[in-house]
Amino acid sequence: MEVNIPKQAISQLKKALDNFKINDAIELCTNEAQTRKFLIEPFFLMLNYVSNDLIPEYNADFGDRISQKIDYAILLNKKDTILVEAKKYSSKLTDKEAGQLNGYFNNTKNSKIAILTNGIEYRFYSDVVEPNIIDNKPFYTFNIINYSENDIESLIKFDKRYIKVIDIVKTAQEVVFVESFENAFFKELVAPSKDLLKIIHRNMTFATKFNEENIGKMINLVNSSFLKCLYDKKVQLESLSNSQGVITTELEIQAYHTIRTLLIQNKKIPKERVSYRDFKGFFNISIDDNSKKVICKLVFNGAKMKIFIGDNEYNLEHIDDLLKYKTELTNRTLLLIE
Repeated sequence: MEVNIPKQAISQLKKALDNFKINDAIELCTNEAQTRKFLIEPFFLMLNYVSNDLIPEYNADFGDRISQKIDYAILLNKKDTILVEAKKYSSKLTDKEAGQLNGYFNNTKNSKIAILTNGIEYRFYSDVVEPNIIDNKPFYTFNIINYSENDIESLIKFDKRYIKVIDIVKTAQEVVFVESFENAFFKELVAPSKDLLKIIHRNMTFATKFNEENIGKMINLVNSSFLKCLYDKKVQLESLSNSQGVITTELEIQAYHTIRTLLIQNKKIPKERVSYRDFKGFFNISIDDNSKKVICKLVFNGAKMKIFIGDNEYNLEHIDDLLKYKTELTNRTLLLIE
């Protein structure tokens, strides 16, 4: 059962991170011990792990194996242990260094999560691909200097009060699965295999022989322009599909009219070109109802309201908060109508 994390807890974590005097802490860090004291331990304290929860120089051994000590272990319960390997603040983290955690994983049978950190960057690893062997890449990374609201919403899941290792491991599995699928799919796009081409050829309405000549033609067709064309068709298809069964709320219409009114105050923006399209889960305001010219995306989920303008994401307390983003909305619209 998924843990219900209160919004207040997320807000409190954000406040703690925002108020943390990171520059003062960094100035005190000249070695690994100071990095632990002034950066790493305060970070875990923000996640409600007190000093008794962080066991330093933990012996990661069992059976007849030689004892190996890891910088910290967090004993969540009798079943789960999180291992933490600390590096000096100035150290540059690489995934190769995560290999050092393999020995600890092998010797700590109850560990499914390991963290590699230099006090600024926190890399979270698991053993999804092969049991007791650290994955080559982290499934989640948090940077205490550069983070978004989405990062905080992910980080809160590691809070002592809410952490469920089984759910986190499932998330890690999903990340690895998606990445593996992307890599395999990309490999096929770069150099299509005969097996893939044979399936496509079988589904073509124009009947031809599956010979070397036609295989060559098919391979030559798989280029960036062709894939862009397919992408546009997919977007259009999803647009039609997502529009079915959608209920446009009064609040969404109110937001649309508010944004439209803000935009047309600029004489270069014709009011008839500003339109909207409602989808399942979000509401787009665009130029000419063009999916490539989205001015902003609104996500209204109960009392939670967000606006996405390009790569920027903002929370809204009230519809009137849209007024704060008049300049950004106008500038983006002017770029899209050119």
